This record gives sequence, C-alpha cells and structure tokens, in this order.
Amino acid sequence: MDYDVARKKIIIKPGFQLRTALVLVLYILAYSLILGAIIFYPLYHELNTATSLDAQANVSKTILYLHRRIWPGLFAVAVLAGIQSVLASQRIAGPMYRFEKMATDLIRGNYKARIRTRKGDEFKDMTRLLNDLASDLEVTKARHVQFCTDVKTRLETLSAMLEGEGAEYRNKVKGAIEGIVSELDYHTKVG
Repeated sequence: MDYDVARKKIIIKPGFQLRTALVLVLYILAYSLILGAIIFYPLYHELNTATSLDAQANVSKTILYLHRRIWPGLFAVAVLAGIQSVLASQRIAGPMYRFEKMATDLIRGNYKARIRTRKGDEFKDMTRLLNDLASDLEVTKARHVQFCTDVKTRLETLSAMLEGEGAEYRNKVKGAIEGIVSELDYHTKVG
C-alpha cells in the first residue's frame, strides 16, 4: 500500500497543528504587547510631562491614532500567523501521519507499504529510510519463507526416504521430522 501524496485535509494532526498555531499566536501577542509598551510608554511619559494643554492634546491625538492603527494590525498579524502556521505544519504533520500508518503496517507484517511525499514535505530522509526498511524487511521475509519451504521439502523427502527404507528408528525419526515440519509450517505462516 502506497500512502498517497495527495492531501485533501489541511488539519491532519489537530493536536499538533492547532497547538503550534496557538503557541505562535500567543507569542505574537506577547511580542505585540512588548512592542506596544516600547511605542506607547514614551508617549504617555511625554503626555504626563507636557506643560501646555495644546501639547497634551497633540500627544493624545497621536496616542489615539496609534492605538486605532497598531492594535488591529497586530491582532490581524497574529491571526494570519496562526493560519499560516496550520498550513505550514501540514508539511510536517502529513509525513508524520504517514510514518505512523506505515509503522503500524510494518508491525502487522505488511512490508509492501511505501511512503511517497509531496515536493514541499519535510522528512525526506526519514521517508527514504522507512521505505528502505520496508524493502529490507520484505526481502528478509521472502528469504525466510523460502528457507522454511526448502527445509520443509527436504525434511519431507527425508521422511519419505525413511519410510521407504524401513530404518531401525523409523518412528522416532519420523516423529521428530514431522514435528520440525509442523513447526516450520507455523513459522512460515506467522512470519
């Protein structure tokens, strides 16, 4: 099973993506408060130290003008950064989602699974490593199955030869060989 490259959902891993967006928005809001303090503190200081009413009125107009312009802009930037964070985190969450699905398949013994990524996705090296691991496991399983089949065939041949020649310990040897054959059958089916 190939894990398809096309991704129709924007939010793939909600816990990760939304938490990342929220943290980014909170950081931007905190930075905005710091920026606001840097901008407005000197103005409020100037307002408090102004000696004439005209000077206070001019500083007050400036403060009100900046409040109307800066805070909505900073809030819009925080929201847009949160949205951008969700969209950008899709390039991380998508591959991680596929890694989890492939790991589950590998644990269940499906070594035919492969991951394909989109052009801008992250973790290209991890994708290549997981695909290489799946290929190696697939080859190893095929070799294991072939080995078990070969051993089983040889033991069945041995058993038939003993049956035909009437060996002295025929029943003991035949029982042991049949036990090995049934054990190999079990391992061939399991693994």
